[in-house]
Amino acid sequence: MKILFIIETLGNGGAERVLVSTLPALQKLGIECEVAILFERDDLAEELETQKIRVHRLHLTYKWNVVEGIYKLHKLLKQNDYDILHAHLFFAYFYTGVIKLFQPKIKTVTTFHNLGYNTYPATTLVKKLRKNLDAFIVNKLVDKKVAVSGAVKDHYAAHLNISHVDVIFNSFPLGQIDTAQDIKATEILKKYVDTSMYDLFSITPGRLVKEKGHTYLLEAIERLDKETIKLCHFIVGSGPLEEEIKSEIKEKKLSNVVLIPGLPQEDLFNLIGACAFIAVSSISEGFPMVVGECMALGKPIIATEISGVVDMIENNKEGLLVPAKDSEALAKAIERLYTDSTLRDSLAEHAKEKIKQFDTKIIAKQWKQYYEKMLNG
Repeated sequence: MKILFIIETLGNGGAERVLVSTLPALQKLGIECEVAILFERDDLAEELETQKIRVHRLHLTYKWNVVEGIYKLHKLLKQNDYDILHAHLFFAYFYTGVIKLFQPKIKTVTTFHNLGYNTYPATTLVKKLRKNLDAFIVNKLVDKKVAVSGAVKDHYAAHLNISHVDVIFNSFPLGQIDTAQDIKATEILKKYVDTSMYDLFSITPGRLVKEKGHTYLLEAIERLDKETIKLCHFIVGSGPLEEEIKSEIKEKKLSNVVLIPGLPQEDLFNLIGACAFIAVSSISEGFPMVVGECMALGKPIIATEISGVVDMIENNKEGLLVPAKDSEALAKAIERLYTDSTLRDSLAEHAKEKIKQFDTKIIAKQWKQYYEKMLNG
């Protein structure tokens, strides 16, 4: 079985990183995997190529250059005997659908990763036309549709009027997420802050975008009694809201909040490991990878009770869940974890056990079965 995975870029995003971790596991199961990148960024390509997974860089001159996209994909398919095209993200399934017009016998599938129409609702004529195009492509030109969570399934089924969407969860390469800290926590923390000023450290990793709800997190930290709760909180990530978040930290005089614009994954995991707990304040998530990664790292988690999160966490078992956009509830949860080390240990233990269900080795076997059904069906 030979599969071409088509994706917009191999930038360092959630969908891209899942693909990079999943394909080596699929290859070990006997599936020959290759990747086609439509656009320029290829940050993660080397990780695939070192695993002997071929990466085709199509370098389309702009996103809607349909003639160029069809030509380059058609040429690639003519040179290789692929059994299935597996698309990730919009332009990937757009071009996959269009190319099926020219090669109707090839099997096609797309994976939906997010809650895009909540974040970017179709409120203008152009966006409405784009949404109609989305619906036409996935319903008429793509054979199978898969979502990474129940929430994502319901989202796309409703917005694009899809009669059937399967669910295969995103996965985590647990064997690669090393929980052993070679460096002591204090040594890691001293790189970023004077540790003598605080009793405990917490962290929020993730992109600096509206749907991550950072403003509610900062409101929650502002509510904490700084005399009794000597907590330092790290916000780690990059994105369009960086300056806005910096200004809000300064305006609220939150000297105990440290914003780190971005870290390599190994450094980020080391910092997460050095912190006592994680706080995720998202207001919208399809399947939050950072939650699963922190569970694998054996960290207790506070998260908002939103679709996507509840697929992984049961309240008071694998983590503490609070309502989205509720800074008061978030502050109380932070205080609760700050003061209760026994609870922190219990949540971490259950989280580490629960995340085993999402191990890449297990999810890869589910994909292999899915592909086999596609070909046999």
